[in-house]
Formats: sequence, structure tokens, C-alpha cells
Amino acid sequence: MSGTLTEQRTTEPVRRRRRWRPRHLVTAAVLLVVGSTWFGLCLRYVAHPQIDPVEPVDAMFVIGPIEPRWEQALARADEGVTPVVLATISVDRQGAAYPREECTDPPEGYTIICVLPEPYTTRGEARVLAQYVRDNGWTHVAVFTSTQHAARARMLMDRCVPAQVSIWDYEADRSPLGWLFDFAYQSSAWVKAQVLHSC
Repeated sequence: MSGTLTEQRTTEPVRRRRRWRPRHLVTAAVLLVVGSTWFGLCLRYVAHPQIDPVEPVDAMFVIGPIEPRWEQALARADEGVTPVVLATISVDRQGAAYPREECTDPPEGYTIICVLPEPYTTRGEARVLAQYVRDNGWTHVAVFTSTQHAARARMLMDRCVPAQVSIWDYEADRSPLGWLFDFAYQSSAWVKAQVLHSC
């Protein structure tokens, strides 16, 4: 009997507890620090960026996509803060431009100029605004965009535009999942803007 029990004990697999090695602890700590830092920076610069006060400007640039922000942008222009509104023309999935009705039949009280940036990015929009500033001698312009895009737009506009640039945002409801998407998209676009450090 005792021999049989001994045989059974020796043939049973030995279960060992998995131990964290020092390198695993260091990796976990680094990932925790990096993740926390990234999330904190996103909260600061994507969810709660610096937004400038609304005041009279030479022109307001509504950057794309303008569909979710167009009505609020026109309401802002109706307040009499600017005589000129620039707006990025939207494009469809095939890349064809389709200007809004206001581009061809603008409301009274201010001028609307619809533009098609090249490239069709925030960097391209900054180049367009810079050219209009130089051509018209503007000294103070505003860029109207979403809250989550405000910090990156400011960086690119300040880099390219030879005038004072105010950043105005519009109200939009965002779900937690939407904010996480914005955090990932805007942070990766920010890195790209640092790599392509030019106007």
C-alpha cells in the first residue's frame, strides 16, 4: 500500500506558483507610468485645451469637417465678431469637393470664402490661412474647431500663420468611447506633427 501511494505521489504533476521576475515588474511599472502619463496629457490637451475668449477678429476660419460645426460657426459670425468667414470645403469618399449652399449664396452681413486646402489636412488648412493673412494684411484671426482638435490646431496655426491666432471651439456631446478614440487619434496625429516639423 505504501509503495503504491508513493508511486502516485511521484507521478502527480508538480504545480509551481508563477512568480513575477524583476524584469516583469519593471515592464509593468514602465507601462503603468507611460499609460498614466499619456492619459493625463490627453485629459489636459485633448479634453481640456486652452480656448481663447471670443473677441473681434479680421477673419474666422471654420476648419473641416465643417458639417458638425457649421451652424455654431455661423451663429458666432452673426454676433458680429468678424466680417469674413473662411470655410474648408467638404469632400466625399471619392475625394470630390461639395461646397455648402452658403458658399455660393452667402447670408448678408459678412463674406464667406470656401477653400480647398492642399493637402487636405490641418497642416494644409494652416497654409491656406497663412496665405490669406499675407494677402489681406490681417493681424488677428480665429480658428473654429472641435474641442478635441483645438490644441493640435493651435500648434500648427501658430507654426504657420504670421498673425495672432485665437482658437474657438464648439459644443459637442461625446461618449466615453468617443473620447478614447479622440485621445488615440489626436495623440498619434500630434506625434506626426512633431516628426513633420514644418508648415
